[in-house]
Amino acid sequence: MIKISIIIPIFNVEEYLPKCLDSILSQTLKDIEVICVNDGSTDGSLRVLQEYKSKDDRIIIIDKKNEGSGIARNMGLLSARGEYVYFADSDDWLEKETALETIYEAAEKDCLDILIFGGYSCYRKYDKIIKWKGRYRLDDLNKKYFQEVFSANDIKNDIFKFPSTAWTKLYRRDFLLENDIRFQPIKVGQDQLFFFHSMITAKRMKVLNKYFYCYRKERVGSVTAVRKKKNFSPIYVTRAIEELLKKLDKTEDYLAISIDRYFGKATSWLGRFDKDLKPEYYAQYIELLTHIQKSCNGWWKYFNPTMSDGYWRLKMKTFLAKQKFMLLK
Repeated sequence: MIKISIIIPIFNVEEYLPKCLDSILSQTLKDIEVICVNDGSTDGSLRVLQEYKSKDDRIIIIDKKNEGSGIARNMGLLSARGEYVYFADSDDWLEKETALETIYEAAEKDCLDILIFGGYSCYRKYDKIIKWKGRYRLDDLNKKYFQEVFSANDIKNDIFKFPSTAWTKLYRRDFLLENDIRFQPIKVGQDQLFFFHSMITAKRMKVLNKYFYCYRKERVGSVTAVRKKKNFSPIYVTRAIEELLKKLDKTEDYLAISIDRYFGKATSWLGRFDKDLKPEYYAQYIELLTHIQKSCNGWWKYFNPTMSDGYWRLKMKTFLAKQKFMLLK
């Protein structure tokens, strides 16, 4: 029986892919399959995959045109046969050889839909790898989440305290398939809809206070390393989550907090957007703002950004809008 299907979307990571694969194939848990979705790489990534597959038949290669990691992960999920599913990125690695065995046993013990754990942000300084918890820490979570099994109903006010990345979670495969939980087909932030949908749906979750994953920061070519923003992902995420909540009849529970989170990010991006693309982004941003001002009560009702606003001016306007909302509500 395959206990965990590891799904890895791959695009032009020839230099980093061996470290990722070595960290997975050397795991003490041997009953795994490693689904490598080559998303139209133009470097030697496919060759690296073929070399590894010739030595380990647990590797499954899916070769496809480039469409982004969200679609690649969805394709891998539909091919998976494991009891549980784990998503890894091709330029990152698992730190401990017992990582998969530990998370599998913890999830199996409590019959979990989702097991949550921590990850490190890693970067190279001279010849050393520096690790820090950063955005993937578990320190902000209530201790009860480490001690008890909890459900979506228990975390309505804490949902955004949990790390939102796919690689800080082990998922029961049937849970994902039965609830039609999929990644959004966008270039950046494709895991946000997946995170939100799974966290507001799961009936059995628990947190394991361990850090197994190493996320490589500032890789050249990585979309997360780009300082100037050039795509409309936060707008797409905000709209997709509103549609999801309508479909699940959960707008009353989550719409305001999700808009606060994701429209807030869209606002942050407005202040750092590429100047040549900013007019188009601003037009869609204002269309979204107008929509949410009508559909949901919140600080955005008192928010009036302009296209010339920079990052810090938008931060100040957001702060003032939140203060006014708190005073008048």
